[in-house]
Order: sequence, then structure tokens, then C-alpha cells
Amino acid sequence: MDDTAAAARPIRVMLVDDDPVVRMGVRHMLSVAPDIEVVSEVSDGDEVVAAVLAHRPDVIVLDVRMARVSGLETIRAVKARPEAPKVLMFTVFDHDDVAGRAIEAGADGFLLKSASPEEILSGIRNVAMGLGAVSPKTAAQLFTRVREDPMTAQRAQAVGLVAELTDREREIVAGLARGRSNSALARELFVSETTVKTHVSSALAKLGVDNRAQAAVLADRAGLLT
Repeated sequence: MDDTAAAARPIRVMLVDDDPVVRMGVRHMLSVAPDIEVVSEVSDGDEVVAAVLAHRPDVIVLDVRMARVSGLETIRAVKARPEAPKVLMFTVFDHDDVAGRAIEAGADGFLLKSASPEEILSGIRNVAMGLGAVSPKTAAQLFTRVREDPMTAQRAQAVGLVAELTDREREIVAGLARGRSNSALARELFVSETTVKTHVSSALAKLGVDNRAQAAVLADRAGLLT
């Protein structure tokens, strides 16, 4: 299908919720939008992958908490597939940790079931276009969490320190964090052990740490091991 045809057709939506009343209400609400079409409804996460293959939705409106397979598990299963649809989490739970875990799992948006019809319609359209959507209350909680999370500050500090290292020093610090010895690093990098020791000493000084274990912690926080 070319871009013009894709733009002309409605956004194909799948509803996933174990409450049939919720599904009925959302389906009725979406029926008034000419650019949105509900193509499938399922009642639990374990039905989603098969339904995606059968109906090819553009957006899945997905509950977080269901009886058999949770929304978070469902996101991971969906996003593991090629050409995965967008996923808009739709829940009564307004805790920022729920939103954070959903986004980490791969959700493209997060709306509360208390959202207005206009917010829900806008959320589906934005997610379909790749713009994302987050309930205002949840967004405020996420910003507060990021500002107040001490681990966020530690990660930022570690990234800043690691940025001061040379490329070779970063390689060696990452190797140390993975348990490599000086001799093993020398073999892997085709340098002498003396050269490795020199880089280690320089890296420790730049990182402001006293030993390899502390350097390994900073490497992990800075994402060198991912």
C-alpha cells in the first residue's frame, strides 16, 4: 500500500481488555471517529499475538492488568515481532512506576481510563503517527520521578565521567567491568600489559575512583556494558 492509500484509510485499532463493558464503551466512543476503525477485540493478553497476525491493527489499546497475561508481558510479546503495531496502554492505575515500566517494555503511549473521549481519540491518532501520548497527570509524575530519583543523578554523573575517557580507556574500563584481567585485555586489544596498566591508571584518575571495582560500577551506570 502506498503512502496516499495508507493516509486515506482509517487507523486500525485492536481493543484488549478483560472487562467487556470497557471494550463496549471504548468501541462505541471510537465509532464516531471516521478516521478510526476497531478491527478486533480480545479479552486477555494471551490472545493478542494471534489477533495481531489475523487483523493487522495499527494501534493496540491495551489494559495493564488482566487475568492470564499482563499488559506488560503482552507488550514485550508484540514488540518482539517484525512490523509490530503501536501500543497505547489504557489503565485505571495512575502510578508513575506503572507508566515507567510500560514505557520500558515498549509502550508507545499511556492513557488513563478516566481520560476524556477527546484525549483518547487524540492519543490513538498521535500514537499511530509515532508521536506518543501520555496522560497529563502521568506525565507530571514521570517528570517528578526523574528529577527526584537519585539513581538518575548517579547515571548522569557516571555518563559525564565516562565521557572524559578516550575510546581505548572506555574499552579497557568496560573490559575490567566484565572481569577481564590485564593480560586478557592485552591479548584482546593487541597491546602490551604495560600499555593496559597505563590506560587503567589514567582511567581511574579521570573517573575519580580508587580501584577497579568502583570503575566497574561507574561503567555499568553509564551503560558501557549494554
